Amino acid sequence: MDVATDLLIRHLADRSGLSAAAAMLLNRLAQEGPARLTTLAWLEGTSQPAMTQMIQRLERQGLVERCGDPDDGRAAIVSLAPDARVRLDDRTVARRARLADLMDTLSSEDEFSLALAAQVALPILRRLSENAAVASARRRTADEARCVEQGDGEAQG
Repeated sequence: MDVATDLLIRHLADRSGLSAAAAMLLNRLAQEGPARLTTLAWLEGTSQPAMTQMIQRLERQGLVERCGDPDDGRAAIVSLAPDARVRLDDRTVARRARLADLMDTLSSEDEFSLALAAQVALPILRRLSENAAVASARRRTADEARCVEQGDGEAQG
């Protein structure tokens, strides 16, 4: 797994000025659509102030747009700006080209073996990713419940 991670980070990652966190956030917005800033912070496992700073940077770069939540005037809804889709598409094309270049260095037997391994591994990796998201959500819910309990205990005491 470490070899795959190293390959992804060192050789396939796009170096176009977006941090990994920003790229993941843009990908989430592209896949799941607009979301409240607080929800994005929760989903990405970061604080609301940190997410606000990232959103502000991405706004300045013209990659996201923010508008008020019609259900709650205090909240902001974040969505992809049109330029972001172009940038994400460009990153995908570049990453696929780098992967194709790397694949060209393999023998046909190794390429075939890798394709077979991917057919087995990808569904399992998707399930792992889904399980990790569920576990993360459970941890956050438990952490929030503990914070509420501690806050209630202090208020009563």
